[in-house]
Amino acid sequence: MEKRGQLIRGEIATWLRSRLPVLATEVLETIQDLKVEARDATGLKSEIPWVRVYSASRSRSATEGWYLVYLFSASGDCVYLTLMQGTTRWVNGEYKPRPAQELRTRVEWARDLLATHLTPRSDLVEAIRLGARRSPLGASYEAGAVAALAYERDAIPPEETLELDLSFLVSVLSQLYVEVDGNLAQPGELAPEVADVMIAADPTANRRTSGQGFRLSVSERLAIEKRAVKVARDYLVSIGFDVKDVGATRPYDLHATRRDEQLFVEVKGTTSTGNEVILTQGEVELHEREHPHTMLIVVSSIRLDREIDPPTASSGELSVVHPWSIERTRLTPIAYRYDVPTRS
Repeated sequence: MEKRGQLIRGEIATWLRSRLPVLATEVLETIQDLKVEARDATGLKSEIPWVRVYSASRSRSATEGWYLVYLFSASGDCVYLTLMQGTTRWVNGEYKPRPAQELRTRVEWARDLLATHLTPRSDLVEAIRLGARRSPLGASYEAGAVAALAYERDAIPPEETLELDLSFLVSVLSQLYVEVDGNLAQPGELAPEVADVMIAADPTANRRTSGQGFRLSVSERLAIEKRAVKVARDYLVSIGFDVKDVGATRPYDLHATRRDEQLFVEVKGTTSTGNEVILTQGEVELHEREHPHTMLIVVSSIRLDREIDPPTASSGELSVVHPWSIERTRLTPIAYRYDVPTRS
């Protein structure tokens, strides 16, 4: 174990760090914060030691973001240079494994984005076999791998080949970072609106979500909101409602009337798939009080053009819940208001 630690944390990590300046000039034109991290004995992780290369701003820990990692099989007979993702997630104060289906969905998403960059290497493998028996992390690593180069213990290539392989996959990683930086709707990630509220409520959440601070600017949020309200209004008008925008003065967005019928309509817009939205206390209280005359309209997959100033939003998929009954079990508290006791 001592010899393995010297190899992982010492020799391999040192070799990788020596390559960073070359990689920064030859491969990475826009990624200038490449780092190296090695781990071989942290609880159950010791069964699968690893050394990773990553962007410090995009993957602040091995549990988040995308990176390259040398993964050593449990038996030590093989090591994989792997394009990998974080396979755990911060949930209610602790790290939990991402669902296997979520990891597979993210893998397919990344492979589609990188298809033209991965195709030239016929020696890449999609499935890695780590042979873990004591730790569930081995299976998670296997499910989270996008592509890998396999090196058998008795057939390690010369250093020049290892350098070329590293440069190639770092260039692929840099392309993935470019895609991630410009894509607000990554599968398996928090919606940007949700992530921003979590960061605002708890600044340390920044380390546990995207690692890059707020995802949306004020002008971008406004563009998304306006687009969602327009789509919702057009829908309500199309089914015969008269619609008034009351979002500036009321704890809901649209007041819709049709003959003797009236609706209190909450509108949420997002660039994500719309699986989660943010509700304020005022919104929750109003819609509980006014049920069943309530409606939730979520406009998801909105396209945001950030290349112009101010940004514009278009498209969007409409989903309607009516009557909308707020189920308390579906609400997750993000922050609390606390009345401080009187101090003497």
